[in-house]
Amino acid sequence: MAQKKKPKKNSWLTTVLIYVFVPLTIWCLAFVIWLYWDDIAKVFSKDSDKQRNAPRAARKLDKTTNDTAPTKGPQEKILDDDRKKLDDILKQRQ
Repeated sequence: MAQKKKPKKNSWLTTVLIYVFVPLTIWCLAFVIWLYWDDIAKVFSKDSDKQRNAPRAARKLDKTTNDTAPTKGPQEKILDDDRKKLDDILKQRQ
């Protein structure tokens, strides 16, 4: 006579391991995707060439504008004012 097959019961250890490792692996994958999101987005973007060249051009423009801008003028005025105040303070102490 044929015997009925009893379904295998999962042991509590395998159940615990599944409940622990599945969320951990999903969390790790999500973390890695979060870290490398910019690189992943570049791979799937259609205008990847335009995005790569645009920041470089903007950086070059920033460097040229900073070289020609007179930044020392206002700083010297502030330093002169500070010097005058310090001289006044030193004269008062003497």
